[in-house]
Amino acid sequence: MNNMLENAIVDSLKSALQTWSRPDVSKGAQEAEALRAEFVARFPLTSWPNMSVDSYALGLTTDGGTVCWWLEFKTRPVASMSGGSSSKHLVFKGSGGDWRYPKQYSNVDEAWSAVRSGFVQLFDLAAQGNFDEADSITALVGAAALRTKALYMYFPDDLVPVCSKGHLHHFLRTLGEDPSDLPTIRANRRLLAALRAIPELAALSTQELGFFLYHWADPRSTVRVVKIAPGERASEWSDCLANCYVCVGWDDVGDLSQFPTKEAFREAFREKYPYNGHESQVSRKSNELWTLMELEPGDKVIANRGVSEVLAVGTVNEVGYVWRPERQQYRHTLGVDWDTSFACTIEPARGWATTTVSKVPAALFKAITGGAGSKTPIDVPRVFLDIEEALERRGQVVVYGPPGTGKTYTARRASVWLLEGGSAEPSAADVLEADDRFEVRERQLSAGRAQSNQLWFMVANPSHWPWSNLFSDTTVDYGLGRLKRNYPNVRAGDLVIGYESTPTKRVVALARVTSEYDPDAPPELALTLEPVARVNDGITYEELQADPILALSEPARFRCQGTLFALTAVEGDRLLSLLAERDPSLTTVAAPSVQQLTRVTFHPSYTYEDFVEGFRPAQTGNGALELTLTDGIFKRVCEAAAADKDRRYVVLIDEINRGNIPKIFGELITLIESDKRGLTVRLPQSGQEFAVPSNVHLIGTMNTADRSIHLLDTALRRRFSFIELLPDSDLLEGATAGVLALDVFLDALNAKIRERVGREKQVGHAMFLRKGIPIDSAEAFAAIFRFELLPLLQEYLYEDYKELEWLLGGVIDAESERVSQLADDPETLCAELANHLGANATA
Repeated sequence: MNNMLENAIVDSLKSALQTWSRPDVSKGAQEAEALRAEFVARFPLTSWPNMSVDSYALGLTTDGGTVCWWLEFKTRPVASMSGGSSSKHLVFKGSGGDWRYPKQYSNVDEAWSAVRSGFVQLFDLAAQGNFDEADSITALVGAAALRTKALYMYFPDDLVPVCSKGHLHHFLRTLGEDPSDLPTIRANRRLLAALRAIPELAALSTQELGFFLYHWADPRSTVRVVKIAPGERASEWSDCLANCYVCVGWDDVGDLSQFPTKEAFREAFREKYPYNGHESQVSRKSNELWTLMELEPGDKVIANRGVSEVLAVGTVNEVGYVWRPERQQYRHTLGVDWDTSFACTIEPARGWATTTVSKVPAALFKAITGGAGSKTPIDVPRVFLDIEEALERRGQVVVYGPPGTGKTYTARRASVWLLEGGSAEPSAADVLEADDRFEVRERQLSAGRAQSNQLWFMVANPSHWPWSNLFSDTTVDYGLGRLKRNYPNVRAGDLVIGYESTPTKRVVALARVTSEYDPDAPPELALTLEPVARVNDGITYEELQADPILALSEPARFRCQGTLFALTAVEGDRLLSLLAERDPSLTTVAAPSVQQLTRVTFHPSYTYEDFVEGFRPAQTGNGALELTLTDGIFKRVCEAAAADKDRRYVVLIDEINRGNIPKIFGELITLIESDKRGLTVRLPQSGQEFAVPSNVHLIGTMNTADRSIHLLDTALRRRFSFIELLPDSDLLEGATAGVLALDVFLDALNAKIRERVGREKQVGHAMFLRKGIPIDSAEAFAAIFRFELLPLLQEYLYEDYKELEWLLGGVIDAESERVSQLADDPETLCAELANHLGANATA
């Protein structure tokens, strides 16, 4: 770290220290230290050379727990290494009882011998103070969080309790450090050194530093918000409030921290709570309970009574999950610091009636809290981060999946989020807060000037006629002048940039053409203009000549000696953007022809001429048609992006698989590759040298019910990343239609669909959403069932009514090959489906 911190960083640290209470944190730090000491006593360094795999591995049940169980679960208050799969522990026992280990080893004994030796080497290096080599131990490659957590447990003064490489790099960047290429342990050591160089933090222990870092600059892009009912009808609320926790039932399953994996927990939950053999219900309810293990300090909890009463809003504290056997019931608890000032009555949240633990949408959380707090939790979906990573790596990505999984919905929102700054800009998530806010910003990013409107640069001599006369006279007939070749190309609706020559030598007006050039009319009546806007502080002649893009334009090359000059789309966009920067009032009329977000839909008739360039019919001044070489949408975007390298441009291609990809992209299929961005190729029709800039990204969507990803053109598959979106029943959590639990219904229905016709033809969650909100009535469900769901299933099953009856139960009359009378009544329809698929919300 540099000796001098920037003033902004120092101010930020001091501000955070003022709102951070060390005495409040000290109890959590002491408890964490006690856990760490207990771990070291149970697994001393001297035990490692002869440690058995049964003492180490996750997935085994032993007295007191294994090393990995302690690192993953028991000591989470010390430093979290949650997230990801069990493979981060290198050697573990799977839910099926089989050993899992890196593929370079032939058996578990060989794997454990290598991993154990790696740990012994790791601890020896640390004891010698040689932490720089700790990231290079071959046997421990791929286990960065595990290495870091293990080292901190034994050497707490030499590291900070942060195990995530992403978090470490975030903290270093926030401190003004460059973490590029730093592996996890070296990044951790660099962070500790940077923190120790700050006098205000000198007295803090490393555990306290960990707490402070997440208070000051939390790198998590989202804060989870859930509602948890503290007992039936909030019967346990007074106890929860007094003891700073929330409690839930399902006590027969026992202490959650005893289970080495979520899979092992679910097996035990299924045994204790079989829910009449309905696996979807088992999955739904077990997920609710396991949420207590997944919530982290800083996440938010809403305590509720019924569907419309909020008792308090709380923040998960460092205590985390605790099994409390001393309680008579509701023994699963989660440490929460409560704030009862948010107690209120809300519009009924119907989903709360059937769930103990459920997610809370950002809009509802904001309505409850009124936006209070320094960090309003806005959920940035994981898939957005996946899309961002794929674009940085490849430059283009296809989001694919079954119908109704929100592919276009996701692609649109991810595009706007990316253009607002993505993960590098915390405020980018603000645009996702509400649909109306998103839609306004999407329109702003995509609403460009009509491409058919040419932009012209027109010069007037103020000694003969000043542009100010146009605004007083409201119209003017403009005479024929130089360059005469341009006049026949002018069309009604074209935008004119008005420039005054000496002595003004500045752009002073915007105008619009209202009548086109008539070669038979008198020269003084060549064109008719109307005023659009006066320009304040317009571009001068010197600035025109100095600009790297405008210096090559017609007016600059002819030194403004003439009357009518043509501007290319890129030159016009550049000039309008400069004018709008100086005069914000012009923003609405000076829109560029290509904005940062461009959306197109591929179809069988879409061509290379539409996408890149080609000859298209255009009307001439005398009304005839002629073929004109016209730039396609992708070429225009690339030219705009090349002139605006500091900003991203996104082309969103809906239904990308419905177009003939090789034919549409042509030679550009090579240029879009990340390592070939900037390379040029000569286009065959215009003869222009063309390149795809690195700041242009392509996001495609694809419906797998129409076409499998495996049938796509091989060249496309090599050059695009692919991200799958599957049905997400969590978005329907708690939603009911009559007695039908929609999330359980969707899971059970799709399980049957996968069995018969495959995973690519599942039913998406979006079918049961309206404006992002789950339907909540039997009538709404019945309409969707009859007009959307049933026709889709009939298509999938080729009108085989015996198969439909197997899938949907009594609502199908297989003998008469029709929908049964049970479907005529919405409530009865929902009840029959609930019984057939085990999706009864009251179960």
